[in-house]
Amino acid sequence: MRDFINEVTVLSQTILHGHAYNGQALDPLGRFLVQTTLRHYFWLDSIVQTILDKPLQKKHQDLKLLLILGISATEFLNQPIYTSVNAAVETTKRLKKPWAKGLVNASLRTFQRTRQAVINEIHAEVALTNHPLWILDRIQADWPDQKAAIIAANNDPAPMILRVNAGKQTRAAYQILLAAKDLMATPCDLSPNGLILDQAVAVGDLPGFGEGWVSVQDSGAQLAAQLLQPKPFERVLDACSAPGSKSCHLLELAPTLDLVSVDIDADRLTRVSENFTRLGATGDLRCLDLAKPQPELGTFDRILLDTPCSASGVIRRHPDIKLLRRPEDLATLIETQRQLLTQCWSLLRPGGSLLYVTCSIFSDENEDNLVWFLANHHDVETLALPAVGVPRSIGVQLLPTKGVHDGFYYAHVRKMSPGL
Repeated sequence: MRDFINEVTVLSQTILHGHAYNGQALDPLGRFLVQTTLRHYFWLDSIVQTILDKPLQKKHQDLKLLLILGISATEFLNQPIYTSVNAAVETTKRLKKPWAKGLVNASLRTFQRTRQAVINEIHAEVALTNHPLWILDRIQADWPDQKAAIIAANNDPAPMILRVNAGKQTRAAYQILLAAKDLMATPCDLSPNGLILDQAVAVGDLPGFGEGWVSVQDSGAQLAAQLLQPKPFERVLDACSAPGSKSCHLLELAPTLDLVSVDIDADRLTRVSENFTRLGATGDLRCLDLAKPQPELGTFDRILLDTPCSASGVIRRHPDIKLLRRPEDLATLIETQRQLLTQCWSLLRPGGSLLYVTCSIFSDENEDNLVWFLANHHDVETLALPAVGVPRSIGVQLLPTKGVHDGFYYAHVRKMSPGL
């Protein structure tokens, strides 16, 4: 009989120990269950609190996670309810808590008997929206008219979106290759190289994936290389480049670029190298902290600065963000963003341009940073961007949209020549 011991172990790493979700140890069913549980965690937690006569002791939080997974399985897995209940009960043995067998069985069956009454007792906005209060407050402050749509998009699993390598295949030709394997896809409006798969598949099932014909990348993220508009033989810096999707896209658009890809994390930089190898691309990879002066890098014609941020625009893709990110993180992130802007600007040649990117929907990480930057630098010219997303005082904002794209902010600025 299948149990949920692996799912409890993985979920506890995020909920109890504060680590980012990593589902490598799970089978496909387990990954679906844990990701779905993270997506609906606040609602599921409220259900468990309602059905328990008294809270479990701290040393038994693994049992609470098991109950949350059990409720999630009965609600969201396409299998008989008794199968999910039995799997949860069986897990108590693997947790070395066989005494809890009756508790788990009774709790899950009580929920099934009184399901609607229990659900009707849940009124807290945090539980009903599956968002922590501080994120709800931020969305309300920045996007009051779009709040409901943002929350709905965040709680809807993201589709699998492909970027066809224009140097090896046309989008139309690759769509035919997909159809030949019964994989249906729809062209993205945002990206001339993007395809949205009707159903996610393993990358090994994608025609030519190992040969670099196609990559997985959200259509909103595909805008970055397009908006930077690299020209042949230019020297370009991809700051904060890991895992390398944007570096690869830049080289697909302009293979003769002198591209330098930088990241502060050596392990993550390895992923850039792996992506380059798969695509048959070459580049100069460096592990550096660009928040500090790096004059040895020289200067660049264009810089892509996809800065670390709250990741509030990609919650639908990474639901653990709702559980791991804290409001106090923002001050540190904003300071880092401003340091990166300042230092990267010093590496930009007069006449060159910098594209500032975040996967955040919070104004203080986005246009507020650009307002600050313009107030402190007098050699900056803002450049117009295509009419995508929501125009801001500076730049444009893509909001997470069901079935379409994640949330991204883009601002494009040019360094004016001295004396202008």
